[in-house]
Amino acid sequence: MSFLVEGQRVEQRDGGPCAQLEYLMRRFGSQVQRLAYYYLRDQYQAEDITQEVFYRVYKNLDRFRRDSSYYTWIYRITVNLCRDHLRSAAFRRLIPYGDNGALEMLGDKFANPPALVEEGEVFQRVMELPLKYRLVIALYYFQELNTTEIAQVLNITPGNVRTRLCRARAMLKESLKEGC
Repeated sequence: MSFLVEGQRVEQRDGGPCAQLEYLMRRFGSQVQRLAYYYLRDQYQAEDITQEVFYRVYKNLDRFRRDSSYYTWIYRITVNLCRDHLRSAAFRRLIPYGDNGALEMLGDKFANPPALVEEGEVFQRVMELPLKYRLVIALYYFQELNTTEIAQVLNITPGNVRTRLCRARAMLKESLKEGC
């Protein structure tokens, strides 16, 4: 038995979904973890989200409609889980009531980038951007998605992606100028 991933036929040895899940985890696991980190700015939460993503992928493999690629589908699950996590009651208890800047401070205090991610001034400046700009920069430059794929992952229009990229680049430019 075989299945298609990104236009390539992959053979399953045991005929079940385990081989398919194993392939998807090897293929996209580190990318999913990086995306979750870009979103949550915490390595341990990103690891938890990554595990949950692949649990949901396994649970829903038979429901995948092939309207998009596996890549886009898995990224969409990741973004949705990250959003849900940030909205959850457990996470909100960590943030002082009425403190709008607490989320940013919390991320700065506990952020621990994965070893796979470059550490440097530009990366740090990207991580300081507001979430909607940080995500498009990370997906475009670090994950090498095109604007159409980013639009599918974030459930926004490609024009909106291009606008956010332009604004994020301008913010980065200003931030880097201030640092000099």
